[in-house]
Amino acid sequence: MKQHAFTIITGASMGIGKAFSFECAAKGMNLLLVALPDAQLEEVKWELESSFSVTVLIFPMDLTQNGGVESLYQFCLDKELSIQMLINNAGMGAGGRFENIALEKYLQIMDLNNKAMVLMCHYFLPLLQKESQSYILNMSSMEATLPLPYKAVYTGTKNFVYAFSLAIREELKKGPVSVTVVCPGPVLTNPDALMRADAHGNRAKWVMASPEQVAKSGMEGLLRGKAVIIPGKLNQVLVRMMKLVPTSLKMNLLERLFRVYSTH
Repeated sequence: MKQHAFTIITGASMGIGKAFSFECAAKGMNLLLVALPDAQLEEVKWELESSFSVTVLIFPMDLTQNGGVESLYQFCLDKELSIQMLINNAGMGAGGRFENIALEKYLQIMDLNNKAMVLMCHYFLPLLQKESQSYILNMSSMEATLPLPYKAVYTGTKNFVYAFSLAIREELKKGPVSVTVVCPGPVLTNPDALMRADAHGNRAKWVMASPEQVAKSGMEGLLRGKAVIIPGKLNQVLVRMMKLVPTSLKMNLLERLFRVYSTH
């Protein structure tokens, strides 16, 4: 990686985004961290600068706000930053019966998981193409290949991330930009994630990963130019197996597994 170049990480103040920040800093990468405006982002910056000899810039903002991504892009132009890596990690979800969740929540999920990601890729691709080698990592989910009842909008957005990433990877394959999509299983990122894991009992522990494990697998695969990364051997096997199961049987099985969300 070029010494003066920067890696942009969205959703960088906690969970997988924070883990990616430490993974990148350990490799000597300068960072531009993007997250909601709160004290956590400042804390992550301080932790990183205290531990690694890298430059850490922060840009507090809500990616779903009109003009937010444009303002981040202009910030990079004003600072004359070289961008060598873009990690689109920011995302959110919700579980429950489709009709029980407010429409505003669904629109927010779609705006963050899909619209903001497309904006980030569209704005920053020209800067990435100026580099001799550069990278885009988009965070999807194992659920992108498994349309989950009671998580219909979330899994729909993650399927979009998956399909979009593979499509633009193919478009860009003759240039300097390598595109990778990461599809983790359940990750213990916050209290909500822990609550969802507890709802599934012991079986959730079989496919559960820490943010650090996901970041490590993601970064290793990204730098090797892999198209799709599914952290965890068992998760890889499950995805392969489910592709062989007839759709009607698969959907019936998934409904039973995720019925725990039906009362939410």
